[in-house]
Amino acid sequence: MKEFYRTDFVSVYHDENTDALWVKYFKKIPSDKHFIPVVDAMLTGFTSLQTQKFVADIRKMGILGTESQKLIVHKLLPGMIQHLKGEKLYHVQLIDHAEIMSKVCANKVKQMGQCDVKEIIQFSDENEVIKYMKSIVSRKVA
Repeated sequence: MKEFYRTDFVSVYHDENTDALWVKYFKKIPSDKHFIPVVDAMLTGFTSLQTQKFVADIRKMGILGTESQKLIVHKLLPGMIQHLKGEKLYHVQLIDHAEIMSKVCANKVKQMGQCDVKEIIQFSDENEVIKYMKSIVSRKVA
C-alpha cells in the first residue's frame, strides 16, 4: 500500500490488491477547507498511478458541503478523466445505507457527475467492492 495523504479523518492510498486508488474516511470531515487537500491528494495520487480504478469509502464521511461537492464534480473527476485519455474511469462508492446523510451526499455527487462520468457504482459491502475491482482488467494508463 502506498499512502498519499492521511489525517485523523481520511486516508488516500493505492491498494495493490485491487489496483485502485482508495479514499477512506474514518469520521466526518471538519469543513470544506479541510477537504481541499484531500481532493488534491486524490488527484495527485490517481494521476501518478497507471490505473483506471477509484474507490471512495464514504461510510463514515458524513455530508460534504456544497463547495466540497463542487470540487469533486468540477476538479477531481474531470482531472481523473483527463488523465485517462479516453479510457473508462471505474468509480465505486462504498456506502452505509444506515448513514442517510452520506448516502444523500453520495447520490448528489453521483447525479452532478453524470455528465462526465459514465458510471458510478455503489456498494454497501467492502468485500463486494474488492471482488468487483479485482474483476476489472485495467488498462495501464501512460
